[in-house]
Amino acid sequence: MDKITKSILNSFVDQFDLGKYPEDKQFENFVNYCITTKLYRNSFELDDVHTGSGGDAGIDGLFFIVNGKLIIDEDELKDVVDSVNYLDADIIFIQSKTSNSFDGSQIGSFINGVKDFLDDKSELVHNEKIKKLKNIWDSVISMSSLMINRRPNCKLYYVCTGKWLEDKNLNAIRKRGQKDLDNLNLFDSIAIELLGAVDIQKLYNETKNKLSTTINFQNRVTLPDIEGISEAYLGVLPYNDYMKLIKDEKNDVIHNIFDDNVRDFQGDNPVNQKIKKTLEEGSYNLFCVLNNGITIVASDLTPAGNRFTIRDYQVVNGCQTSNVLFNCRNLKGIENVFVPIKIIVTDSDEVKTRITLANNSQTEVKTEQLEALNSFQRGLENYYNAEKMGITLHYERRSQQYNATGIKKSQIISIPIQIKCFASVFLNSPHLVSGYYGSIVKRFNGKFFEVDHKYLPYYVSALTYYKIEQYFRSLDIESDYKKLRFHIMFLVRLLTMGEHLDPLNSAKIEKKCETFKNILLDENKSLSTFKKAIDIINSSGIDKNKKQYKAESDTDLLITAYRRDIAKANN
Repeated sequence: MDKITKSILNSFVDQFDLGKYPEDKQFENFVNYCITTKLYRNSFELDDVHTGSGGDAGIDGLFFIVNGKLIIDEDELKDVVDSVNYLDADIIFIQSKTSNSFDGSQIGSFINGVKDFLDDKSELVHNEKIKKLKNIWDSVISMSSLMINRRPNCKLYYVCTGKWLEDKNLNAIRKRGQKDLDNLNLFDSIAIELLGAVDIQKLYNETKNKLSTTINFQNRVTLPDIEGISEAYLGVLPYNDYMKLIKDEKNDVIHNIFDDNVRDFQGDNPVNQKIKKTLEEGSYNLFCVLNNGITIVASDLTPAGNRFTIRDYQVVNGCQTSNVLFNCRNLKGIENVFVPIKIIVTDSDEVKTRITLANNSQTEVKTEQLEALNSFQRGLENYYNAEKMGITLHYERRSQQYNATGIKKSQIISIPIQIKCFASVFLNSPHLVSGYYGSIVKRFNGKFFEVDHKYLPYYVSALTYYKIEQYFRSLDIESDYKKLRFHIMFLVRLLTMGEHLDPLNSAKIEKKCETFKNILLDENKSLSTFKKAIDIINSSGIDKNKKQYKAESDTDLLITAYRRDIAKANN
């Protein structure tokens, strides 16, 4: 491995706390991170995509992007597809080698491993992670009637630390592999990329960049000077230019650039049906007068004549319209649509929030609900920043807001992770946190992010998550327990705070959470508590061979075992 790649790898290992992993596993995770971030501009966990271990069929990374979302289990797949009733899928395979040259036999084995994975009757040995992903793939294929836009795309990445020199023999192996995969008649497109050290270095550097797009914004007016806003424009954009802002051209997926992460595309609700009907009727010239338009807030904009380069931007109003426009991208004549748009450049969070609140009138979310949600989210982010006791965590209220900061990824808590942590630890529901987080939000509607809730329970649930992930990385807890991590976190709360919970807006809950937090910050007490939770799992009678724990009966078994353990200790 050359010195530059080694240096970048070391930086990555430090950022993700992977120091105890062997170098080959560090490199696998490094490559997986670079490629996944290239294809999916949102937070994810390294373990979501890493498959490299015994029985991996030569596949070190494997993941699915369905309707723009990274899918890690069948529940998520069902949630994402059911909400919109269509399926655009990409399947991505990765193999990583620390060797400094491309090896034809290894490339061939990688392609054969992929073909075996895709075969109805796999012959190679598959580990549990590969089996789980195979089940997801089978579910994708079973929903083929919903592939109304296209069949899946397939991408293979073989990465080593050598230099790619367009070797004829290696290219022949690649072309033969593409032909074999094409003969399966499963895919719209198939790409096999062979990447060397320079390529992966470039990809890693790109992970630190903010989203940037250049458009031709000819039909516009400049708005007058406004306090707190650097510049602002009002106008219309041709359809194709607007697609540049919201769509990844290479991967044909929609960017995750919608400011309010908790609200998501609402599918075929009445408003969206009307937008879609206007487009399907071919009323393209009416669209810009019938639609309320899009509002984009950016942190930086560089005009050059009519060409505007917009950086670090979010759609703060227009999630529904944007998704409908994206879904209608194959309609004949759609390029004739003009999209009404406001582009506002500001660094002020307060101004941005006021713009979001003022512009969200087309959805079914009431303004007061959105205002309360945004207010709580901002307050929670500030609370995280104010907590300076031993471990510093950062609440990622906006996707990728900490990308270029140098903050360790293990210390960043995204909104989806916060929701899962809080629901597991304080809503007694570790069995209900699988699936796409938008559906989890609906499942627990009115039970979290309430304006009068104390912030500390949210913080301490995330701290519990941080600690268990730390123990997995340090090997203090065996990785076999990872599928039970949210159940372990729930038990840790029972062991530290007891079974009864005070109201989440009370001083009593805050006082007990402070004690909980201090236990987590004491390394000896913390590890001992987690070990005790695992002892309870081992004595509960729960089936440890299950792949997932989604039944309430699994949680009930653990509660019973906890009560039994407490009764025994009191006698």
